[in-house]
Amino acid sequence: MNQSLNRPTTLDHPIYPRLLGLLQAHRFATTTQLARLTADAYTSLRSATRQTLRHLNQLLEQHLVTCLERRVGGWRGGSTAGIWALTTHGARTLTGRATRQRNQAVSTSFLAHLLAVTETRTIIDETVRQLPGTTATITTEPDCWRPHLGTAGQHLTLRPDLHAVVTSPGYQDHYFIEVDRDTENPARVITTCHRYQAYYATGIEQQAGGVFPVTLWIVPHDRRQRQLQRYLDAESDLNPHLFAVTTQQQLPEIITSGPPTTDQAEEDPS
Repeated sequence: MNQSLNRPTTLDHPIYPRLLGLLQAHRFATTTQLARLTADAYTSLRSATRQTLRHLNQLLEQHLVTCLERRVGGWRGGSTAGIWALTTHGARTLTGRATRQRNQAVSTSFLAHLLAVTETRTIIDETVRQLPGTTATITTEPDCWRPHLGTAGQHLTLRPDLHAVVTSPGYQDHYFIEVDRDTENPARVITTCHRYQAYYATGIEQQAGGVFPVTLWIVPHDRRQRQLQRYLDAESDLNPHLFAVTTQQQLPEIITSGPPTTDQAEEDPS
């Protein structure tokens, strides 16, 4: 038996539970993403990156995290591009519950999607950090999913990648976030939009929170943004106030200024 497994597990640094919590929420993150997400605990991003790598290696020695050997396009750059995940031992240490992690079973394409979701959350956190008096409450899947009944009484579940609420002294913006990797036929995106509109028509979200979030499609480049926007504009039976398409590069402006359409929150769902 590996003797290191017999050593007592210690989370003796305040950043350790935070790193484990982020990996539990997002399943996968790069060293750089974790450093950016916890940069407020350090004097600079450079310091955060250096110390985050050191902390992750210490968690690795305790078998609380694992570093994937695979490389995913778009996340390269030596040691700071390592892809990290929680181990079963790490999940049990963090939550006190026996939860089996199956990180090696994830396909490369799905891993790229999950990392893009983590990147979206990272951009939101970084943007909000620069806005005085502003906070972001971000809920990951499956906690952000919305079960509801369809018109025929069937059980349905809306499955956004993230739910975000950005709150400042002057406003509160709500978002369902879908991260698009330009791998889906636009027709499938439109089908998903109809699912959001069907959930909107139930009024459940409005009763619970007072507003219905804008569904924000995050796309990788301008060409995909123009393509999806054309499809949305051509779909006459979709409420345009419920949806917006933006790139990751444009996301900070959306978070700072609010969604392009804001009056939908006041509309009657009927």
